[in-house]
Amino acid sequence: MKKIYLVLGLVGVVIFTNLLLTTTGCSSKPSATETITNKFAIIPSVFGPLTQKQADLFSWQSFIAVNWPADPATCGPDTSNGSSILNSTGPVVWETYLSSEDVFVTSPSTPDGWCSNGNSRNTFKKLPAKVQALAQKTGIYRFLHRNSKAPHGLDQAVGGPLVDQNGRFARYEVRMNHDEYNYIIAKQLWDTAGQNHFVQDSIITMPSGVTTYGSVGAMEFKAAWKVLGQGDDSTRFYTIRAIVYNDDEGDPSPGPNPVTLGLVGLHIAHKVPTQNNWVWSTFEQVDNLTKSFSNPACATCPPNVPLAGNDPKELDANGNPLNQPTQVTRVNPVNDPFADTLNQQFQAMLQGSVWANYQLISTQWLQDEDMTPLYLANSVQETYVQGPNPPSYGGFPLIIDQPYYADTLYHPFAPGISSSCMGCHYVATIPGSKAKADFSFMLGEAH
Repeated sequence: MKKIYLVLGLVGVVIFTNLLLTTTGCSSKPSATETITNKFAIIPSVFGPLTQKQADLFSWQSFIAVNWPADPATCGPDTSNGSSILNSTGPVVWETYLSSEDVFVTSPSTPDGWCSNGNSRNTFKKLPAKVQALAQKTGIYRFLHRNSKAPHGLDQAVGGPLVDQNGRFARYEVRMNHDEYNYIIAKQLWDTAGQNHFVQDSIITMPSGVTTYGSVGAMEFKAAWKVLGQGDDSTRFYTIRAIVYNDDEGDPSPGPNPVTLGLVGLHIAHKVPTQNNWVWSTFEQVDNLTKSFSNPACATCPPNVPLAGNDPKELDANGNPLNQPTQVTRVNPVNDPFADTLNQQFQAMLQGSVWANYQLISTQWLQDEDMTPLYLANSVQETYVQGPNPPSYGGFPLIIDQPYYADTLYHPFAPGISSSCMGCHYVATIPGSKAKADFSFMLGEAH
């Protein structure tokens, strides 16, 4: 395997892995007869031994824990009698976490408090007047307007909107957990002034679960949703009701609104003591490449072609789609037999719930000095930047152990470069600086 140079902080922590495993709730491979109980509501804080099998198990345990039904009063799991991921209709735990728009606000506004009410959050206050009015009329206070998982300004770098088989754009949102929020607030990193002042004297280092800022380590979530419509079976998706809109002038999208959306992709990035470059887990709904975003009957449809233009429109004034569907394909198959095995086991445990229709694609993590696997892409979040087959980093150095981003020829969105969670997030810096943002593009949303 090609050697990639990576940040190897907290080397000594590895010897404490077995001790830390006692706090993770569940750390061993599920047995054939195991059932879902409240122990799965505990977010794991570390994985070990350091193998791909254990990394994939860590991902599945994390997925179940963050998709456990939430207690809205605490923004944690609801473990009361009868509450289970097997019968939940939402919201789930990660949906109660704050979005990037709730935290990175423009002065004199300040970030929302943790676990604050949805219709009083900064996100709602910043909405166009027409969208606010629609929310107050319908009682729906969930809003989705991003047409890319990328931070604002990078949408076109990752190819722009993704069009499902009904001609609707996929929508995205980004959230953080309490540990990351506590760190950002404590270090005043929620605006550019605070970030620039901080990096003059220190290095941004998100908590790994062994600091005063929390117990499980910093976590970030990037979710992809599709508007459910003709031909979609809503019983196969985790669904929400939300208002969708596409423009900054304030007009909600033409056609029915609010709409029902189904979860089609979820990234979970998690910083833990043995993984200073984070653990990168990515999940998809099982119909993505066979129905929702691909037409198997069309042998001549060109794969993964972005929409033309810098600002494509989704619908006409009557709510009719304006674009042909994207024919999504996975360019580089992921060779992870452990994920395949665990998918079967956990899907069986989740049978009867919508969550049995989700699968782990793989987990990227740091094994000695190598990223494992070297390349990883979610088909509905990195559709247009999956790179060539066979995959390549272009021969450029990557992940140098220093607090500032070095100018190299490597760029994650350049032609010929293949998708990698860790590789892409390596270039994350705070706005207007080469100071690294500890793999977090979310800090780049500060004003």
